[in-house]
Amino acid sequence: MTDFLLILFGVLVIAPLLKTMGKPERIYRYPYFMTVVFGVFILPQAVSLIRFPGAASEEALQRLLLVTCLCLGACLVGYRFSLPFRVGGSGAVNHGRLFHAGIAFVASGIGFSYLLSHTVVQTTEFGGWTGPATIYGFFQQLCYPGFAICLMLALRRPTLLTFSSTVVSAIVPIQSIFFGRREPAALFLLTVGLTLYFRTRVVPPRWLIICLGVGAMFLIPATGSYRRFQLQDDWQAVRQLDVVSNFKDFLDEDSVLELRNAAMLIEATRRSGEYEYGAGYWNHLMFRYVPAQLLGQSFKAFLMISRSREGLERELAAMDYINPPGSTVTAMGDSFQQFGYFGCLFFAVLGIFFHCLWRAAFSPNALFAQLLYMQSCTCAMRAVTHWTLDFLPGLLYNLLFLGAAMVYASAEKPKVATGPSARGELRRVSGRRSESRRRGHLRGAGKRPVQAPWNCCPTKDCPIPAATRPPQ
Repeated sequence: MTDFLLILFGVLVIAPLLKTMGKPERIYRYPYFMTVVFGVFILPQAVSLIRFPGAASEEALQRLLLVTCLCLGACLVGYRFSLPFRVGGSGAVNHGRLFHAGIAFVASGIGFSYLLSHTVVQTTEFGGWTGPATIYGFFQQLCYPGFAICLMLALRRPTLLTFSSTVVSAIVPIQSIFFGRREPAALFLLTVGLTLYFRTRVVPPRWLIICLGVGAMFLIPATGSYRRFQLQDDWQAVRQLDVVSNFKDFLDEDSVLELRNAAMLIEATRRSGEYEYGAGYWNHLMFRYVPAQLLGQSFKAFLMISRSREGLERELAAMDYINPPGSTVTAMGDSFQQFGYFGCLFFAVLGIFFHCLWRAAFSPNALFAQLLYMQSCTCAMRAVTHWTLDFLPGLLYNLLFLGAAMVYASAEKPKVATGPSARGELRRVSGRRSESRRRGHLRGAGKRPVQAPWNCCPTKDCPIPAATRPPQ
């Protein structure tokens, strides 16, 4: 059964990728870039976990693979549906004011990045940030929508100012990539690619898609070693880092696997019966957007929905398993913790949302929909690699700041004059147009109509009357 589920998962990954090779622009659509994430991040871990299950039982592996197939299948099926809703902000935009908003985002991102670099980061027992670093990191992320705005306006109105602003706005994203951060790298590449596609319909070549996918598959297992060497300033070790050998060791040796965390969480949740039924999504929103430094920890705890975890922790202790520090539980683990097997419907809802947003991105004056789409893609990817709880806070972040930028950049509608004087002027203009049309009609009277040449258009559906049409 385990081998069958692994083969089924492989088929669900390979089939959309083959369709992408037939039409490369599909890589920017939700089911296809999500398939890439499942194939690059989840599939190698599934192979390694089957070979080295550790504390996970055979039944736990089968449940994990079943949930994985359901989640990827929900991505593919959900995108086939759409809802007739209109994305706000699709109107005339003052590009100059939007550029001001982009510059403000970039300045905030660079400023808070500087503050964060001079702050001692405090972490919780689960490895998450706490303290002032969370506030600095929150506003540091503004550099990414700022970069998207500057790049989009640079392609629309190429000037020295817009291009220089784009280069400056790319400093923080490139710095994050240099530090070995995977999500900023994906967001940077998607921002560049989608901006070029929305503006000029430039499609990435097939060889580039293949190289990026295979390269990401080999580089992801080596990011932990790279970060450790980079923090130690051991550049000799960085140069000697063999990503191919590291990937082989990842498959052939017992490694730290997020999928193992997911398998154990699914098993512990099933045994204890402590499903959260969506409470985790609300609690994570409160955790991300209610600052305890300003409002107090007691008030923040009051806003959260209290859920017992005694049974869950008891089952994990009985299986003698603790999540390795810094690792995640992936989408499979936390979606099952929320709603069991029905947690996969989360990705079906995302498919409907991204389908509607994709269609809205091609409507006239769709800058807001385009920016929201490219900034939300990595939120969906992070839902797979980390947990689904992260998607709603990320989407709300983009809605708040991009919405504020669009409100500021909305072009003022010209005022329409009213009153007796305006109506009189309208009648005079209308009278002049009627007189002009009448004189033109008199000048053309009596003139012989110009006969079109015989080959002006095909015989079928030809606008020339059949009686006056010359023979062919």
